[in-house]
Amino acid sequence: MRTFKLNAVMACLAFSLPVYAQQAEQQDKTAETQPVATDTEQQANNQEQDLEIIQVKGVKTADLKARDLERMKDGFSSVISTDELGNFVDQNVAESLRRLPGVTLQRSEGEGKFVAVRGLGPSFVTVNMNGAEMAGAGEDRAVGLDAIPADLLGTIEVLKSLTPDQNLNSIGGTVNVKAISAFDRGKSTLNLKVQDAYNELRESHSPRFSLNGTQLLFDNTIGLGFAVSYEDRETLVDETRHHSSNEMKFYQADFGVSDEDIAAGNLGPEILGPAQLEYRREIADRTRTAGALNVEYQPSDNAYYYVKGTYTKYEDGDFALREFYDFQDAGSFGNEEILFVNGDTKEFILSDIDVFHQHFIQESTNETTTFSLGGRNTFNDSWTLDYEYAKSKSEEDSRGDRRVQFRERDLIVYGQGGRRNISARVMSPEEAATFAGLPYTDGMFGNSARGDASDLNNWQFDNLFLEGGLRVDDLESWQVNLRKDVYNDYINYIKVGGLFTTRYYARDKNRWSFDPSPEDCSGDQACIDAVNSSLADYPSAIPAGSDFQYPFESAAIVDAITDVTRQTVELATNGEESIESTKGDYAIDEDTKAIYAMTEFPLGMDATIITGVRWVETEFASTGFMSLENDDFEFNGAGNGSLDIAIPLPEASIKYSEFFPSVHLRYEPTENILVRGAIWSSFTRPSFSQARAYATFDSDIELCPPGSNNCDDSQGGASIQQLQDYILASDNTLDVGNPNLTAMTSINYDASLSWYASENLFMEIGVFYKDIENFIIEVNGIGMSLADLPVTLPVNQVTEFVIPQDLYMDEINITLNGDKAKVYGIELSYNQYFENGFFVQSNATFLNSDARLDGTVRQGSMPLPDQADQTFNLTVGWENEVFSARLITNYRSEILEQIGSCPETAQLDDVKGCKIWGDQYQAGYTSVDAKFKYDLTENIQLYFDALNLTSQEDLRFFKGNEYSGGNILYQKEVYGQTYQLGATIKFY
Repeated sequence: MRTFKLNAVMACLAFSLPVYAQQAEQQDKTAETQPVATDTEQQANNQEQDLEIIQVKGVKTADLKARDLERMKDGFSSVISTDELGNFVDQNVAESLRRLPGVTLQRSEGEGKFVAVRGLGPSFVTVNMNGAEMAGAGEDRAVGLDAIPADLLGTIEVLKSLTPDQNLNSIGGTVNVKAISAFDRGKSTLNLKVQDAYNELRESHSPRFSLNGTQLLFDNTIGLGFAVSYEDRETLVDETRHHSSNEMKFYQADFGVSDEDIAAGNLGPEILGPAQLEYRREIADRTRTAGALNVEYQPSDNAYYYVKGTYTKYEDGDFALREFYDFQDAGSFGNEEILFVNGDTKEFILSDIDVFHQHFIQESTNETTTFSLGGRNTFNDSWTLDYEYAKSKSEEDSRGDRRVQFRERDLIVYGQGGRRNISARVMSPEEAATFAGLPYTDGMFGNSARGDASDLNNWQFDNLFLEGGLRVDDLESWQVNLRKDVYNDYINYIKVGGLFTTRYYARDKNRWSFDPSPEDCSGDQACIDAVNSSLADYPSAIPAGSDFQYPFESAAIVDAITDVTRQTVELATNGEESIESTKGDYAIDEDTKAIYAMTEFPLGMDATIITGVRWVETEFASTGFMSLENDDFEFNGAGNGSLDIAIPLPEASIKYSEFFPSVHLRYEPTENILVRGAIWSSFTRPSFSQARAYATFDSDIELCPPGSNNCDDSQGGASIQQLQDYILASDNTLDVGNPNLTAMTSINYDASLSWYASENLFMEIGVFYKDIENFIIEVNGIGMSLADLPVTLPVNQVTEFVIPQDLYMDEINITLNGDKAKVYGIELSYNQYFENGFFVQSNATFLNSDARLDGTVRQGSMPLPDQADQTFNLTVGWENEVFSARLITNYRSEILEQIGSCPETAQLDDVKGCKIWGDQYQAGYTSVDAKFKYDLTENIQLYFDALNLTSQEDLRFFKGNEYSGGNILYQKEVYGQTYQLGATIKFY
């Protein structure tokens, strides 16, 4: 296949040679009558192209600047630029990028965070700061752009076709955010912005200010660009979600069903419904502090040096209220805990259900520093050497998280799942019997229905959760490029270079989660009272406007409980590190090397072709743990207690390399038409979370007695000694990493036609096709033998019970390299400005994909995950010299996010063997924003923004089937509208 890729590129180059020969003759004839530029003049022309001295003011002129920057690029790109006052349309980089064709946005708690490009998710997109790759401290490699205020930047560009001198770790595209530059602005400036935002759900104000400017010094040989920004943003998001499980559950009533009915098959309807439900309210206080400094020195036309640095600090305080119904606590069929199932309405009633009441306080700080030092020197008017050292480090510290939990057990709970909601409520035994059409008798449901949630005295404090996490992503790179300008009849230039990168990523989490005992309080009465307390002991109330059915205590009470019970950790854990503090720890080392060679050929007077090849080598190594929690086990006899297992895995490593050739054509038949074409290859490495070494068995572990299939998750009749002969059941769930993953590779085909009709009209059409090999996909619920896993599990070191090395497990969640995937689409852009002040800015992207996995995972073809088939952006507005108004609409179609297992061995109508119903989608999204600006004076501008006017919600759901009655909710976020009022002051 790789040979085919090389041949494809070479064929394209060969096809261009006859055209080149014909146009070279025309060029020779034209050269006889046209003056020839000297090398010095040509170098001056190149420098003029690099200069961005464009005076801009208003929507139209900012748009013109972006068009000019796009036109100068070697490859196809989309650019967003600031206006004269340094204003972007949006408040952070992610929000701004969603306005571009082919770019979609992923939100977190109502705010833009990650971007996808051309239907490929955030993990396919590389984010650079001033051309150097940024660290992110996120497990998915994706860099959260919500932490970067737009006020720090001069331009934001999305590179959609890459030349060999660029980092090709990006099948989707590369986002490059460029700091403010005095040389780019071409003058000294100083702007101050102040703003207040109001969120309707939080009913609070969020102040923000920024200061940015540029200064040219010493006869314009030194340029300073600087920016500082601060924002205190307060939000509230109401959320309904399927908690953490990616599996739904089949329900069939078994209460009162006799053995004779079971044998005769006289059973009621079976439905597929949610396994969990959590109502959640996230009250977030987010503080962003950021600064950027860009020092550039150009003593002559032949020398340029720079030092660029950017710092962002993102403090996130979340106060999360959670009401959690664990439907899956009801036993499997035969335990008489599934009391009622309605096959038509998909309602169900379960007993033996626990309801959890959690108040979680999370406080984290993410600091990211990006620094680059480099320069460019020209020798003999034709040799150019540029070089750079760059370092980016991101550190996320969340070492103060705490949570208290109250719980009521053995409840009867009603449930029903739907696309937009999951319903749940606690029933009394009488109500449940009446609803199910059963004659009620006292105690008919036994001990599985002895709870009473209506009495707050029954909600016992039963869990103290303390967590401290630290994530570090440290990235260093060295690169050098050497270019020889030739500019003869056959070659414009030749360029070679290399890049070496080292990356270290580590996650260290310390977590304690346990039910404190009064004996662990060391006689402290306040501690004993807290450990023995119930929800009735504290003032509480149901939050207004929420879906909660039970009241919550205040954050101050949570801190008070945490403070007096924290002392129990040492005795409760015997001073040992808990499995929760170990199982998620891992470290990754990744070294990459790249070298390239490329050249540009003239094809007559109006066309050029760039061709070359880049070689990349990756070395990857990871450490982690195999873990298993036995907290649900109960033991008799001496030494009773719970058993937790955490065993280090042997280091896993892989090394792979590849050649990536490309050809890029640029043709300008007239002064207002630009044609581009490219065949280029690129890759995307697996994320840290996908490739790290780990294996985690689900906490609800089932064991099987020797010689018996009567497996259970509570071994009350066994002593620890007897348990040593028990065998791990096959239907336990295992989450496992895959260090053997290799990078996805892609041949990318791009063509575009841009028409710069006038300053008032711009139209563009682009088509693209991506042929991806070894694409990476997350798969839930496949069957596999432990011996076939990509990590070697040290099961022989488990002595508490038996885990056979060749044990076949039915429920494995893993990430795999798929077979092939294809993405193809079209991008359309249309911008027009009318003499009367009205304007239209619009773009649309239509794409499709086809992906195939290994037959042991999924049969047939499917869309590529994280792909939106359609995106539309439409802005209509009016502006004059002092006022502008815009209505901005953004639409994104639904996205497939994860898939369920359906191997070739399963029949499509076998709903338990073929889990297509488990595919998870994100619903389509439409947002409407309004923006107004008014120039109070020449130097003072007022603005007002109204965001999310349609109160759009983020919705995710399981695909479902006839057993579920259609889609079943996975997650819904409601975050309301936001209004912003601010002023920008231009000092000079």
